[in-house]
Amino acid sequence: MPSVDASSVNAQSLNVREIAIRLDPDRFRCTLLHEQAPDPRLLDRPAIRLQALPARGQTLWILREMAAGYDIISYMDYSPASYLFLRLPRYLRGRTKAVLHAEAPSAQLVNPSKTLRFLYEGVLPRCDVYTGITPFVAQDVRSNTGKEVSHILPVGVDTSLFTPPSARTNSSPVVLFAGTVIERKGPQFMLEAAALFPNAIFRIVGAGRDGFDDTLRQDISQLGLKNVTLDGPKTQSQLLEIMRQSDIFLLPSRLEGIPKVTLEAAATGLPCIVFRDYESPSVVDGVTGFQVGTTGEMMQALGRLTADRSLRERMGTAARKHMEEFDWDVVSRQWQSAFLEIVAVRVR
Repeated sequence: MPSVDASSVNAQSLNVREIAIRLDPDRFRCTLLHEQAPDPRLLDRPAIRLQALPARGQTLWILREMAAGYDIISYMDYSPASYLFLRLPRYLRGRTKAVLHAEAPSAQLVNPSKTLRFLYEGVLPRCDVYTGITPFVAQDVRSNTGKEVSHILPVGVDTSLFTPPSARTNSSPVVLFAGTVIERKGPQFMLEAAALFPNAIFRIVGAGRDGFDDTLRQDISQLGLKNVTLDGPKTQSQLLEIMRQSDIFLLPSRLEGIPKVTLEAAATGLPCIVFRDYESPSVVDGVTGFQVGTTGEMMQALGRLTADRSLRERMGTAARKHMEEFDWDVVSRQWQSAFLEIVAVRVR
């Protein structure tokens, strides 16, 4: 369901592309949607059909496509088309299985609009199959909807693209945050850390939302912080280079599944600090970085890493090794097996 525009850095869009290009073309035929120019890697592949979304009437167009007789509609979204499709009589939906992939706890839906809340509550409980990104998220789905997750399907990272630099030689350690610049993601804690560790450099990368980036700029100015930069949104290739130029990755968000940026950061050899609230398998506590319980613990972990280059290097090396388990070539095989098993189960 997510569009596969080449310009999109949306995590779901990136995941869909990585999975689709690795599905066995002798066993799968995949339709992908795009609004602008699609990812060029998807072009001229016999098992991939690209469909351009119309400028107008997208909901009805997508609904008609969803009802065209697919075995699986994956990555169901909270859109009007999905809402309408799930209310079609079963005989119109036929053998098609609507698969919802839960990527984060339900609590991540913070202050949704009335429309989003309506669509969320109308789509989530009516899908045919549920998959989850981690056991923690699967338990959240069970607790909030009573639905059982049939498969745990993580996301991955291209370890041939995201690679460490030959050496890290920064005289002052560079701490990186990458993600949407909103309060829920916690970039404001980068400012607190910058005040505590004036000898380190802090970079905040990502698009601002609801003016929160402007709020941070005002705070940086008022606090007189000279070691913090807001770099704005970056392409995937630009983010890769920034990761290679950094020494530590900090993600102060408390509501995630497997944060994709932690996979990318670890693949480039960065030790990561995350909260343990969501039990992400992307960071092995004390080995590839730190999972912390409080802001105080987060600052203590950051202090250890900023002060100890050898610790950063050991954890960074371990992080890169850990990412072999999350390479897309490995992860996509799990998705392929799950799709085949899902198709084999008869729709009730």
